[in-house]
Amino acid sequence: MKFVNYGKKQVNFEIRRGKRQKTVTIQLNPSGIVSVLAPEHVGEERIRTIVQKKAKWIIDRQDSIENNRVFNTAKEFVSGETFVYLGKRYRLKVVKTGSDENGKCELIGGRLRVEIGQNDTSEKQKETVRKSIVSWYLAQADNKFRERVDYYSPLIGNRPRVVEIKEQKKRWGSCSCNGIVRFNWKIVMAPISIVDYVIVHELCHLIFPHHSPHFWEKVASIIPAYGKSRVWLKHFSSQLDIFTL
Repeated sequence: MKFVNYGKKQVNFEIRRGKRQKTVTIQLNPSGIVSVLAPEHVGEERIRTIVQKKAKWIIDRQDSIENNRVFNTAKEFVSGETFVYLGKRYRLKVVKTGSDENGKCELIGGRLRVEIGQNDTSEKQKETVRKSIVSWYLAQADNKFRERVDYYSPLIGNRPRVVEIKEQKKRWGSCSCNGIVRFNWKIVMAPISIVDYVIVHELCHLIFPHHSPHFWEKVASIIPAYGKSRVWLKHFSSQLDIFTL
């Protein structure tokens, strides 16, 4: 297995040659393993240079594959599973305690730690862990969204009368005519750039109720690259729907 370095990351790849291969082609299989298809006359150093130039693209694709795997795997709510908060992955650690109080969930040392009762059955344990993680997400969403609303409101020039955090089946956010802004708690699993876009989007609706050119100009004045966030939501938003209250 060959490799090139890209920043702190290493891109591993295998070289496969064929008599009918005319150009150098980079392929990723469903697991993210990189294969470089190359003509027999192309040397290894030339191949390495090509992979180096494509390293960022490869890493982005591998991250996308890993995110799909994490989000699309049915959750059993057991130790070792991965959960995502603000775009970063954290391993779950379920700890049995002798206390009657259980269901405490904390992010400690890079792990999502949930305490459960010593005598919980497997089904009760699963439900306890699920509810604990959902409650933790709700608390994080409430704190983070209000923090970002406080930051962006002065920049936009308007402040919502009420901020609500809830579960919305078809929307990541909404803004009512009476100044109530609602955010779907599940968006807190997305990267912070996506969270910020959703918040700015709804706050701009306090000034422009519709998606007029003036509305998008206002969004762009706060987040110039908002188009990237729209693309992300189009491709990955369904993957955030891994829980129900």
